[in-house]
Amino acid sequence: MRTREIPLKIELFSNDEENDYLVSNTKEIVSILQTIAQRKSRVALYYNEGNSMVLTMILAVDEHGVWIDAASNPLDNRHIERSKRVIFVTTHNQAKVQFIAGDVVLGMYEGAPAFSMALPRKLLRLQRRDYYRLVTPEINALKCIIRPVPGQTHIQHEVTVMDISIGGVALVCEASGIELQPGMVYEHCRIDLPEVGTLEASIEVKNTFEITDRTGKVKRRAGCVFVKPDGRTTMLLQRYVAQMQQQLARNTKE
Repeated sequence: MRTREIPLKIELFSNDEENDYLVSNTKEIVSILQTIAQRKSRVALYYNEGNSMVLTMILAVDEHGVWIDAASNPLDNRHIERSKRVIFVTTHNQAKVQFIAGDVVLGMYEGAPAFSMALPRKLLRLQRRDYYRLVTPEINALKCIIRPVPGQTHIQHEVTVMDISIGGVALVCEASGIELQPGMVYEHCRIDLPEVGTLEASIEVKNTFEITDRTGKVKRRAGCVFVKPDGRTTMLLQRYVAQMQQQLARNTKE
């Protein structure tokens, strides 16, 4: 049975919104985090004011604290340990879970480097439709063709789409590729949507941060929005998202 993957991105809320998703009971927090550890669910660890991220996992949890697997790169570990605020994003029973640590300490757990931290006093558990974005598979992933130089359409870069929604896309840039910077707008970007059509739209880069995967490979992720998409672009996106949701629903039933 397949289930849809939830993007491990930080969610921002007002105080009123946060209260709707808040879990503050210690026993419930321990139970949720222990389940995440037992299932070896992926955990996104954000540091450097949320501008850098590594993928890790929770190793162990009890009422006294949490052990988190260290990054493969020692330099990342030093930066993480020096961070005053570390944000963790993971999943629990198809809901997004997010919590914050003000202090993490690098040590050893069962003979391997790991971070320890106090048990969080609260965490956010979100299960709602409006943050859902389609996560594209690594195999046959969608590609976004970007033309960075206005008026020179022969200069183009092919960038992998990590996820896509009606509002925008997340792009993954290799170290040797185009360097997307927040605030930049790229016109006439093209994405081929299988069985739906080809959309052409302008995108604006809203944020970027580095991702280090479990193999130690560093990539840069750029969160982008579509700039004033026209009716055709919106129609293609709606049709593609609906088509993929139906496919996921069929796969879940199988």
